[in-house]
This record gives sequence, structure tokens and C-alpha cells, in this order.
Amino acid sequence: MVLTCNAGYWSLIVGAIAEDPDLAWLHLANFALLTYGLMSLILLILAVGPLARLVLAVLLPVAAAAGYFTSHYGTLIDNTMLTNVIETNATEAVELVSFPLLATIIIVGIIPAIAVCRYRLPARSLPEALAQRVVGLFIAALLIGVPLLDDQREIFSLARNHRELRHMIAPLDAIAATVDYVDDRLDSPHEHAAIALDARHAEADEGSLPIVHVIVIGETARAANFSLNGYSRATNPELATHALYSFLEASSCGTATAQSVPCMFSIQTMKEFDSDQSRFQDNLLDIAARAGYDVRWIDNGNSCKGVCARVAARDLSDSAVAPLCAEGHCYDEILVEELRRILQTADHDTLIVLHQLGSHGPAYYRRYPETFRHFTPDCRSDDLGQCTSEEIVNSYDNTILYTDHVVAQAIDALEEVSDRLSTSLVFVSDHGESLGEHNLYLHGMPRALAPDEQIRIPLLSWFSRSALTSERLLDTCNGNIDAPSHDNLFHTELRLLGIDTAVYRPDLDLFAGCRMPERSAQNGISTS
Repeated sequence: MVLTCNAGYWSLIVGAIAEDPDLAWLHLANFALLTYGLMSLILLILAVGPLARLVLAVLLPVAAAAGYFTSHYGTLIDNTMLTNVIETNATEAVELVSFPLLATIIIVGIIPAIAVCRYRLPARSLPEALAQRVVGLFIAALLIGVPLLDDQREIFSLARNHRELRHMIAPLDAIAATVDYVDDRLDSPHEHAAIALDARHAEADEGSLPIVHVIVIGETARAANFSLNGYSRATNPELATHALYSFLEASSCGTATAQSVPCMFSIQTMKEFDSDQSRFQDNLLDIAARAGYDVRWIDNGNSCKGVCARVAARDLSDSAVAPLCAEGHCYDEILVEELRRILQTADHDTLIVLHQLGSHGPAYYRRYPETFRHFTPDCRSDDLGQCTSEEIVNSYDNTILYTDHVVAQAIDALEEVSDRLSTSLVFVSDHGESLGEHNLYLHGMPRALAPDEQIRIPLLSWFSRSALTSERLLDTCNGNIDAPSHDNLFHTELRLLGIDTAVYRPDLDLFAGCRMPERSAQNGISTS
């Protein structure tokens, strides 16, 4: 496993120590001994007696799969990534399966696992087995200790400068992630905690229209590829024709949907957020429902990650609406179709969340119809290793172009009913995406180690004339926050929905500094 399942790990180490060629072989030998010792120590502790075959038969394919994703995509295996894997739906999982992955798992994982299961162990007495195990543990400890003593400066320097190393040794990374995952689940509270029990809908002015507010959660859309944010390609031609607030320095709470979506709807800030505790605590949707809103979560296959557990929710990914749905998935325009259906009969305050399939990789080409295949040649494979850098970027940009169309269509639908409803929309992505920068692909890096490509996200909002008037927003405003993030969504939404509660924090409200002190009609809004 040290040799066959850790190409990404060894590639990073070889590249890091190449700057000192005179001692490179010594450093590499010490890292090899240290890694082998760590692997031996953990396996000697786990693979004991009758469990040895089972443990090794499981860990070999796991190590092969984990090593493949680390070496091919730069994926780091930690608690958050494991949570994302467990909560990934079948469609997403199938798209990640490729011939190289299957070949790796079979050759490096399953065939050795079969050999382990068929190997006949020699009969040993208990004292003999214990003695051999103690000797094995002692040798493993020596293999760890000697390199640390001999090459301490280089080892600790590299570990400090490349903190991702601890998430790259397969299957030790998967074992540690599993232990963290189980520990978090056991420590989680099991009683639901209600917050903002004082929440109520602020008294509306006489003659005010019912509010319909839409939150569109973009999937894997990164800010760097939005022309609204300065990208050289015209990836937002339709949104550019609408009057929007667009925040240029927004960042995500995490780098995976399982972390970011619960976080953005939680009262907790990124530093405070605990994904397991959040499952047993009221979120923005619960508070809105308590305040009298009709709350609806509409999904296109990514699931709400527990956020919509106590409100009305619908998954449209298995719909059979031609031509929007085919081959087991639907394009995101299916969300707009459902929005239009709801708007036909909406006559009271409503909060609608539309969760896109968006730009979720690696099968970017499946996210947009042929009519949005604008940037070519595009990558037409689920295996990014089969495509050039240009093809990958072209495919991804096509997904952003299609997202632009979907969000613009949602705005148009809201504008069409703005004579009888006070409509508004917020678009925010859950996280970004790596497209080969720093030899990384996809997303899911631990946030502390993640590059900007996985953290910087688009964040924009639109208001109808009636909503603009009721919110008393200035025509031009740069927002209340210099560097907005998912931390701001909860409190911004409370105010946009007109919900009064003591938990509201104006310092985290994006528009707190953009409102006029007195109500007066506004006739337009400019992009900030």
C-alpha cells in the first residue's frame, strides 16, 4: 500500500525535497522509513487475530480508491470529504466512476485482498503470537523514531509547509477520517434545539404586497469564472442585462456541499459552525416557517443536507419532463419551471430555495444542453484525465453560462408577477472548484488548506421595484461588509424577509448600511 496507493503523496514529497539535491536521497529514504513505520504501526494495531483478513481485505480497496483520487484530482480525505462521500447520491457517484479508477481498485486493491484472504497463516500459540506482535510494534516504532531523530528539521519543515500531507497517506487518511466522523456523530446532541423563538413577521405597511423571496444555491460555481466579477469571457450575458447587487469578494464556509449548505443557513458563523450540531438546531428555514412563511425547498439532485428536514421539500431530479430531463438527470431549468408553477398561485409570504445541479464535476458536460455548448472544444468525458486543460475550462465555463441563463430566467419569472407580489432573489454558490490550478481538481480540500478557487464564490441579489421600495435600499451601495461570506446569509435573509428577532445581527447584514432611514420609493438599482 505504501508503494502502490500513494503516488500523489510521493509526488509531493519528491517535488519538495528536490530543491536540496545533495541530500535528496537521504531525505527520501527517511520519509520512506517513516511512512512504512506509520503504516505498519496502524495495521499491527488494527489487523489482529481473526480480524486481520477482514481488516486488510477492506483497507486494500479503500487505499486504492483513496490513493487514486488523491493522485488524480488532488483530493484530500478528511472528515468533511468522508461526509460528502456518504451523502453523495447515486448519480454523482456513478459520474465519478471511470475505467482507470476501476482498474486501479481491481489491480491494486481487490486482487491483493483476495490473496490476503486465501493466504494460510501458520499455526502459532498465543504467547508466540503476542511476542511476534510486540516485536513488530517495536520495529515499527524504530522505523518512525530513527528518521525523526536523523532528519528532524527536514521532516518537520516539510510537514509544516505542506499540511496536506497528513490527509494523503492511504489508507491512514481514510481511517482517521472515519474515526473523526464516528466521534462527531457520537458527540452530537440528540435533542433538537429551537432558536429565535421570538421570531415574528414585522408588521407590513397597509397595502403591501405578499413577499415571495427566492434563494438560488449555485452548485460548485466559482467567482473567478463569472464575467460579472471581471472574468474575460462573457459567461454572464443575461444577468448583465439585469440590475443587480453583486459582491465581488464573497467566500464560502466550506469546500463541499455537505459542509457549506448547512453552514450558510445556520446562525453559527464559519468559525463556530459544527455540522453535526447543526442537524439538531433550527436554521433559517425553520425560523421563516415559524414567522409565517410558506417555505419550500426545490432540489435538482444534490439534496438539502438536512437543512430542509422540517419544511416542504421536493426533488425534481427524477422528473420526466422532456426535453429538460434525460438519462437519469435534469437540467437546472426544471427548477425555473417549478418556480413558475408556484408563482401562478402564490398569494401569501413565501420563501423558495432552488438548489441547482450547477457546475458539479467531473461530468461538467452533462450540466448544460447542447444549445449552451458555446466554449469549445469541451471535455466530453467523466474522466478529466482524458481531457486537456483547455477542454476542462471550456466545459466548466459552459456550465456557468447555463447557470447565468437559469438565474436570469428565475429573475424574469419573478419580474413577471411583481405587479401582485413583492419579489426578490439571492444567488449564492455553496463553494468553488479547482480546474487544474496547483495540480488540483474538483473541490473538497480542507478549508484551511484550500486554494481561492475552491473558496471564492459568486454572491448577487435582485429586487423588484416593490421589494426595493419596501426594503428602502439605496440606488447605489457597496454593501455593509467588505469581505462577505456565507456568515452573512442568515442575518441578511432575516431582514429581507422582514422577520423580527433578538438574534438578528445588523453587523452581519449585507444591506444594513444600504437602507435609507425613512421609507420612500426607489426607481432603480445599480450594480455594486
